[in-house]
Amino acid sequence: MKGEDSMTNPRVRDTLFCKYAGTASNLLAISNAIRGTNHTDTSRIQINTLQGSFYSNLKNDISFVLDTLIMMLIEHQTTLNPNMPVRLLNYVAELFKIYLEPEKRKMYSSSLIQIPAPEFYVFYDGDDTSFERKILKLSDAFKAPSDKLELIVHVYNLATGKNEALKSICKPLREYSTFSNHYKLLRQQGLAIDEAVRDTIRYCIDNNVMKDYLQHNESEVINMFGFEWNEKEEREALLEAGEARGKARGIAIGRASGRIESVRELL
Repeated sequence: MKGEDSMTNPRVRDTLFCKYAGTASNLLAISNAIRGTNHTDTSRIQINTLQGSFYSNLKNDISFVLDTLIMMLIEHQTTLNPNMPVRLLNYVAELFKIYLEPEKRKMYSSSLIQIPAPEFYVFYDGDDTSFERKILKLSDAFKAPSDKLELIVHVYNLATGKNEALKSICKPLREYSTFSNHYKLLRQQGLAIDEAVRDTIRYCIDNNVMKDYLQHNESEVINMFGFEWNEKEEREALLEAGEARGKARGIAIGRASGRIESVRELL
């Protein structure tokens, strides 16, 4: 049924990914896997994810600074978005604005202010299994060719069978991928949302996947999946509603025009 299917999981999986992956220990593991390092000290991670404020409504999924040297921005997506470089440009500009606040008086001095090097990553968790990795570039959006400004986004597909080497060395990505892909499989088999998420939680706990997190947050996860909208179907519903309003408005205008013409004929 349309009503039941409209309450499902893409935004929920965003939230679940951010909550599970967004701890210092898990972010350190993701950073090590992506960058080929082996850091173990979680104090090297300074989480600075944008939460929105009175002055700015910008919110990103996850961002952190590693050793004051690297600033990593991570987004989770269930729909491929070619505009991610533009969005991430906004995020990193806001993050640098906050980062440089203590140094703002030095901005116009003759000494160079050093900033952490930014890196941009997207973990894709949708239905497209045609790719393993993608590169998105800010310059792809330019109306004229230019090499004066660039921002490169690395997209990793978390689908079953994709980026398995990365998952094998990165527990947070491997475990989240196992949860999400098992849930998607159950939904494809026709299980209702509440049944699919409960079965997935049981499967993961039994197989020591995200076990501690799920045991401590089971009710929260179940509630998340029960009350979030499916992004794709929400857009479709809004489009259908807009088309319906447009059609109704057209009919009303047509009837009004017909009445005017009838009056004119009588005159």
